[in-house]
Amino acid sequence: MDTISIDDVKQLASLKEATAVSIYLPTHLAPDARQDGIRLKNVLERAESELEARGMRRCEAKELLTAAENLPTEMEFWKGLSQGLAIFVTPKLFRAYRLPLAFDESLTVHRRLNIKSLLPAADRSERFLLLALSQNHVRLLDVTRSGIKEVAVKGIPENKRQALNYDSAHRGEQVHEGMRGNLGKQAGIFDEQGGEKDTAKTDLTQFFQIINRALAPVLSEETVPLLLAGVDYLLPLFRQTCSYAHLLERHLTGNCDLLTSHQLHERSWEIMRPYFDRPRREALEKLRAILGTGKASADTAEVAGAATTGKIDVLFVDVSQEQLGTFDPNLGKAVICDQACDGSEDLVNLAMAETLLHGGTVFAAEPHELPVSRPLAAIFRY
Repeated sequence: MDTISIDDVKQLASLKEATAVSIYLPTHLAPDARQDGIRLKNVLERAESELEARGMRRCEAKELLTAAENLPTEMEFWKGLSQGLAIFVTPKLFRAYRLPLAFDESLTVHRRLNIKSLLPAADRSERFLLLALSQNHVRLLDVTRSGIKEVAVKGIPENKRQALNYDSAHRGEQVHEGMRGNLGKQAGIFDEQGGEKDTAKTDLTQFFQIINRALAPVLSEETVPLLLAGVDYLLPLFRQTCSYAHLLERHLTGNCDLLTSHQLHERSWEIMRPYFDRPRREALEKLRAILGTGKASADTAEVAGAATTGKIDVLFVDVSQEQLGTFDPNLGKAVICDQACDGSEDLVNLAMAETLLHGGTVFAAEPHELPVSRPLAAIFRY
């Protein structure tokens, strides 16, 4: 599986060539992956025919599509499949992305790449750290909308027993290493009647202090949120020892030792989704409040024209919809077409590309979030 950032999408949006080929396919995990290769081969044959219909010689069309035509036989490539495949080809660029999004099959040959369908999969640097904490296992994980990976932390203990050197302690005593400011020495703490609870709390405090010191070099240059995951009674005690300034109040409750990385990703993202969706929610509320005032619009032709001049601050796009039209750069005006004609293109894709290129923000929208039967809506800068 691959990832794609909003900056990658901007790069694709910036490419305006005489010929640009965009292919989207739904894909499957093995053993169905071989069928995906056959489907891609069929789409590439259609692309070659369309290029010829546009006046390109067969040998030129084959040369343009060479890199894509080699994919069906590259076994390693198909091992990394996810739910969808996006391929982009121009005379200066070839990109193939295996993404966690089930695309509808489509082929677009135009002067501009079709980037619209990438929007829901684009990573907007929505990233946080997850500390999965238990007495038996400690993991720091780097999490984005599309994936999760463990972070190597030098000096972090595997578990409490290792951290406090229980294996070298004498029977009948609890001898702990890792005392704050006294590393390398041992201090004997003898259990007395009624003192077991205090001893357990002291053990955990020392364990968490060691973890906090190990994390400090890794977290020193981070500003992303840190989400804790673990059983309820551990987390308040760790909060008392944690020195990271961006530790979140919310947390993921449960025994992390029983969860895979995939499960941790799903559950932690559900907790963090509202945090990262806040700018989108606030922009959508603003859009609804100012529609009809001249400061926003859901008229496709008007929005497409405004996008080319940098007038759009925030654009909402229903990527499932298409609106054919033409755009006259001299007049700065877009016109809706009832059907494909010479020079027509998807104005929704045009508006998205131009908004990104002029520094605007683009969000994917569900149909019910936009005015009825409208594929997009925009908040204007002026």
